[in-house]
Amino acid sequence: MEQNKSTIKEALLRELLRGGQVYYLHNDVKSIEKCAADLAELVPEARIGIGHGQMRERELEQVMSDFYHKRFNVLIASTIIETGIDVPSANTIIIERAD
Repeated sequence: MEQNKSTIKEALLRELLRGGQVYYLHNDVKSIEKCAADLAELVPEARIGIGHGQMRERELEQVMSDFYHKRFNVLIASTIIETGIDVPSANTIIIERAD
């Protein structure tokens, strides 16, 4: 994320300013909390949630429900979002390390 901070910040702010939501794909569960902290520092106005496949099923369902109901506007997630629900206001996905 380090070299792309300005691009990530611009993409997040653009979507948030229009009232939308963002999926942020971070496929390393061990460092997902740090990623959330880094994004919160980069874009303080973002309300951030975390979802990944190592969470208890009920907890993950709650996170997805909260995102759907706009209780937060950035969902940092592992590839678990590939099988997620349709969120009409989520029009942006940022994929970290897309290689």
